[in-house]
Amino acid sequence: MLIAIRGTFYAGGCSPHEGSILFKAHDPDNWAKLAGYPVEVDPQGHVRLRLEGIDTLEINFQGYHQPLKFVNEALDFLLSRLRIRSVLWGSAHARDGAAGCILSEKAEKRGRPVALAFPGDLGWRDGSEINPDAALLKHSVNYQLLQAGLAYPTYYQGLPPHLREAFTRGWREAGIHRRGFRPLDRTNLGVEVDGLRTLTEKDIILPKLFRRLVRFMKEKHDLSGFKAWLEANPEHVTYLPTGRLTTLDTLVRVEGNSVKLDAAPEDLVFAEN
Repeated sequence: MLIAIRGTFYAGGCSPHEGSILFKAHDPDNWAKLAGYPVEVDPQGHVRLRLEGIDTLEINFQGYHQPLKFVNEALDFLLSRLRIRSVLWGSAHARDGAAGCILSEKAEKRGRPVALAFPGDLGWRDGSEINPDAALLKHSVNYQLLQAGLAYPTYYQGLPPHLREAFTRGWREAGIHRRGFRPLDRTNLGVEVDGLRTLTEKDIILPKLFRRLVRFMKEKHDLSGFKAWLEANPEHVTYLPTGRLTTLDTLVRVEGNSVKLDAAPEDLVFAEN
């Protein structure tokens, strides 16, 4: 069961390069109902959300971004769906609030509630328990970003299988209809990495793989040693088609300066770090 928390979404008071949305609960006591880590609340009462089930292209990871056309499209889509009309980037006080609600079970180690985000008033009692189904999920901005081909499916343990399967159907629909960046996705096809410029200006891959390549290539000139580096920094993942628990390095293939993932993003469930 997830906790329904009513409040207001904001984009102001932060930078567009931070790549996430702020939320202020009407009743801050509801944060104590979430499992996991304590929720990090700023002096204005805002918390930063981690959107459940999806990962958008990186806006600023250690100074690097993914192709900005789709970064900006995803950001515009998110703000539009949350009905945020006036964005005051960098303002000390966000004045662009839009009413909405989140469903969340827990906060992750950075103090961000892992949430499904919904615009408007869905009639839920603040602080009540909700068991979302696939039909309700489609009203979330999480699902809508995925269905629009502007986010990747990125699943962690704890996401109920029926919601994961619904997210996957939305992602595959985006592929069938060639929406967003889906026709350009190179995660499973492979990319030739000629320095980080390839990943920031040209090719689109799963953000999780992008982040690991950035960390590695900030100190390297090619991909030699990347597999060994991944193995030395293991990330546990379940491969859904077989149910096998493995590590990310076993699913990454490196051939010369080409790298790709030998598993579809929707077939992976990552362990929380």
